Amino acid sequence: MAIDTNFGCISDSQINYDPQKELNLFVEDHIDISNTISSTFGGITYFHEKICSLAYSVPLKSSWVLFIYPNNKDYLLKQISGLNSTYENKQWDVINSAQKTTEDPVQNIIGCIFAQGVNLPGEDVGVEYAGITQGSKRGFINAPIINGRKDFEPLEVGFLETNSSFVDSFMRPWSILVAHKGLIATYKDTDIKATIVVHQLKRIGTDWSSAIRKTFVFNNCAPINIASETLDYSSSSDFPKLQVKFAYSRYAVTDSIYSSSDSRELKRSLNTADAFR
Repeated sequence: MAIDTNFGCISDSQINYDPQKELNLFVEDHIDISNTISSTFGGITYFHEKICSLAYSVPLKSSWVLFIYPNNKDYLLKQISGLNSTYENKQWDVINSAQKTTEDPVQNIIGCIFAQGVNLPGEDVGVEYAGITQGSKRGFINAPIINGRKDFEPLEVGFLETNSSFVDSFMRPWSILVAHKGLIATYKDTDIKATIVVHQLKRIGTDWSSAIRKTFVFNNCAPINIASETLDYSSSSDFPKLQVKFAYSRYAVTDSIYSSSDSRELKRSLNTADAFR
């Protein structure tokens, strides 16, 4: 009887496993399939045919839109308006720009026009290794065990800086409200959190119209970090952007492969949104 440190005891029949024989069988099968493809399509032609189909076409990373859905927009703006009398000193006065930068034309037609970049968080699962911990392990390898899913990384969005600053008039006071009020569960009429939706798009049809191919939905979002900004006299051709990090309680991904003949799907999808209404 031999001992496998990854899976415990293994039988004698498993010891007689011949990896070279299995590899040879795999190569033979693979060559048969490859020869069939080459004789029918040609390798390059087959690849081109597959990559040009709707499901396997390579999307543009720059094709995306972002929507911000406050759980209670009126209450949130009211709290921002009262920031100078409730939580901070009386010099705070940003409500005019906050209202201007959350109007329907800049938030609800093609998404938030100020959003110029987004870092979608990854997934991380913690792993430990169990096995021999004392003395020499010699040739044995410890086995991986899961110690839990890691906490969510923040959602980070870069917002365009304009004369009416969306970040400093809306995001910054919103983050201060979050610090004062916290993120505990509350009734919707006093909720200061939001849902953030990121639609990733694809090109469809002969007119290169866009449609949604994948969507990330982040629930119960709140800004927790406003990046610092450096002002100097150097000139730059880049549009100024300010980074904001959001905490959230959960997220989901949805797959949206629509018909390639329906070039109006994106318009219908975006028009059903209700950001900042």
